[in-house]
Formats: sequence, structure tokens, C-alpha cells
Amino acid sequence: MLKKTNKSCSINDTVINKVIYAIENHNMIKSGDKIIVALSGGADSVTLLHCLNTIKDELDFELSACHVNHNLRGADSDSDQAFAETLCKKMNIPLKVFSIDVTKAMEKHTSVEETARELRYQAFAAESARLGAKAATAHNSCDNTETVFLNLLRGTGLKGLCGIPPVRDYLIRPLILCTRDEIEAYCDENTLQYVTDKTNFSTEYTRNKIRLELLPKLLEINPSLYDGVSRMTSSLSEDSLFLENMAKEALSDAALGDKTYNGEKLASLPRPILTRTVSLILKEKDIEPTAVKINGFVEIIKAGTGKVNVEKNKFATVKKGKAEIQIIIQKYRKKN
Repeated sequence: MLKKTNKSCSINDTVINKVIYAIENHNMIKSGDKIIVALSGGADSVTLLHCLNTIKDELDFELSACHVNHNLRGADSDSDQAFAETLCKKMNIPLKVFSIDVTKAMEKHTSVEETARELRYQAFAAESARLGAKAATAHNSCDNTETVFLNLLRGTGLKGLCGIPPVRDYLIRPLILCTRDEIEAYCDENTLQYVTDKTNFSTEYTRNKIRLELLPKLLEINPSLYDGVSRMTSSLSEDSLFLENMAKEALSDAALGDKTYNGEKLASLPRPILTRTVSLILKEKDIEPTAVKINGFVEIIKAGTGKVNVEKNKFATVKKGKAEIQIIIQKYRKKN
């Protein structure tokens, strides 16, 4: 349980108390679990590793770490890997290292950031599956706030305003209630060394612009910004989960069998529920439920008929009262 603290408590107690509270409040870790820390070598992940190592016996879980070398910063990338290896050896924590080629994996119109993130999470998923473990990432309340504003600037719905989920599938975020200042102070108090990614200070990336330019201005207006955003995301997440559960029930009620659905029943749903049922139908066919795809499918459901291309050779169709995703192989004539 979260220990009672007072104003004179150390930053060490504050951070560990917040971590334990997040773990218990979101049921992140159970007795006997295996936990892998995603260790970049930065202050956040070093703090996470140290915190979990401190409480692992109390909460009865096994701890290991995983480092992903993106090979994007030359000697700096190799130096970060060496740091992670040295730290884990010193703390007697098993470490798995993945070396990935982000540049080679990049596809047209995909950014370095997006590709690196996708490959990184593929590595976490692979290691989690190999060990039968959960993966702990070092996202904190500042990251959560940045994500909310990033989504807001892009034009988001309720899901985007929920920020970073404390738990998602095999992923857990024990530092989600801690600020970056608290994390760095924790490192200072425990004399923990960490590496700093120079790209974090480049305003070339939108997220960095939010962190370095926008949020400092907002903190002048409200010094409790991070706490306020955390309360908001927690509240909105409950609302979002309620709507998602309603959508699952509605989809089950409209099911005709073999992944086909009653179009009239779907059309009668309130739009907030309908858009979520459509998202579920798309996910059933491994289709990313973007706003364009969801809205296109909703439109033909409301119309009672139609066909919308949602992915290569995959079409959302509504015909004779039946809504479904069909596989239709497209053949094109070659130009002479």
C-alpha cells in the first residue's frame, strides 16, 4: 500500500510511493510476475530500474531489462548500450540487447521516429513473449501531458485525450504519476548516473517543441499542470472504457455470424457507440482504425448500402442489411 508521507519526506520516498501506488491502483504487477524494464539509459528508465529493483522482494516479482540499440547516433548509440550493460551487471540484473537498423526498415512517408518506435516495441513484445513477462516502460506524467497536447494539436477524439494508458496489453508504466523533475532528483539523491540523448533538445521534433517551448509557458500559468492533466486523463479513461464496453455489447447484439453484422442495428446506434463498433470491426480484420476509415464505414452504414476501400484488397461493405469487411482482389490493366 501507499505509505503516508509528509512534506519532509525525501524525494526517494516520494517516487517509490508514487510507483507503488500506480502499481497497486492499476493492478500492474502481481506476485510471481516477471517484469522487463525497457532500459534506454536515460534518467527515466534508470530510475524505473532502480525503483523496481528496490521493491521487487516486497512485491514478489522477477526483474530483468531490455535495451534497444537503434544504431541512429553512431558512437553515441553504442555508448548507450555499453552503459546499459554496465549498469545491469553492477545491479546483477539480466539484460537482453536488441540491435536494429531503423534506416533500412523505413518505408516511404514513414518518419525515423515512427519506425524506431515500431521496431522498439516489436523488440519489447518479442522479449515479453519469450519470458512470459510484462514490459515496464518509463513513461512519466510529463510524457503523458506532452502526448495529450500532441494529440490535441493533431485533432483528436476522446481516446487521444486519455493520454498514455498506465496499462495496455503486456505494457505497464509504473512511473506514470512521477514528474521528470522528481525523476532527476531521485537520480541525484541515489547518485545514479544516466545518459542524455542530445536529440531531446532539438526542436526539429513536434514533441520536443511542446516539451521545450509550450509546456514551460503553461506551467507559468498553472504550476500544477501535470497533476491536472493526470486527473483529466484518468477521468476520461473511465468514460472511454465505459463507451468501449457499450460498443462491444452493441457489436455482439448485431452479430450475424462469421464476422458479419446487422446493418440496421448498427445504424440505429448513437454515433459515439457506432464509431467504436466500427473500430472493433476493422480491428477484427487487422485494419488500423483511422478516422478516415471509421467515418467512411459509418457513412455507408447510415446510408444502408455502399462499399469503401479501407486497405489494399479490403473493403467495408453494406449490402442487403449486412455490414462486413470483404476481401476483394483488385486487378488492374497494365498500360501499354
